[in-house]
Amino acid sequence: MKNIEQELKMALNEREYNILLDVGQVEPQLQTNYYFRYKAMPNDMMIRLRRKGDQYLLCYKQRLSHQNGVAVSDERECEVSKDFAHSLCNRGITQEEAKDLLGVDVPSDLQLVGSMDTYRAKFQIEQWTLELDKNEYAGIVDYELECENLYVEQLEKLKNYLFYAYGIIFRHSKPKIQRFLLALKQISSI
Repeated sequence: MKNIEQELKMALNEREYNILLDVGQVEPQLQTNYYFRYKAMPNDMMIRLRRKGDQYLLCYKQRLSHQNGVAVSDERECEVSKDFAHSLCNRGITQEEAKDLLGVDVPSDLQLVGSMDTYRAKFQIEQWTLELDKNEYAGIVDYELECENLYVEQLEKLKNYLFYAYGIIFRHSKPKIQRFLLALKQISSI
């Protein structure tokens, strides 16, 4: 279980994504995020179940601050079994399970609201480990780059490196959960 995560998040277009994917020379791996919500849950808070192959991670994440594309979040996660993961998707997450598994107090049980497929390519450029994502949800495809680092200065250097080496200009990326919820809202208002 982690606690504090500090990462750079950058929105990419398809061309920029493909440039970096060519540089990384790795095959993206599918991970599916199942998002759970309770009524009036803040949009800066997220509880998800992530499936990567046969591994399932239950995760809580709440943004603590955001400045110049660097997000600092409280993140907690724990691995759960396949059978338990399937039961969560079918019935939701109880308040007690959120407390016991993630150390999070929530005012009510959480229900599954949908899922997002992310094709993630993880690779090294210079001193940075990049996570390059192609996200598919609610008929939308978007792209982003994430990079965790203990030092904000290193994340600032990465922005400059991407610009000078590949012509990629920094653009802010909203959290996946916010983009996902916006897409769901737009679908339900049609």
